[in-house]
Amino acid sequence: MCSTPKMPAVQTTTTQEVAAPTYADASVSKTSTNTRNKTAALAGRDTRTSARGLSDSATTQKKELLGE
Repeated sequence: MCSTPKMPAVQTTTTQEVAAPTYADASVSKTSTNTRNKTAALAGRDTRTSARGLSDSATTQKKELLGE
């Protein structure tokens, strides 16, 4: 009464492997060095933003006691 359904044929496709960039690549190491240097240069910088964009530096003041 019931018959087993036939399975479709499996199609094999070939995949091409793309070589991933390695850390030995000169361009990869140069880019990572540039990124690290930019991050280090901007780490100690105070920035101030407004509706018009970034300003040169933040205006900061020392804490004062009330009445001084």
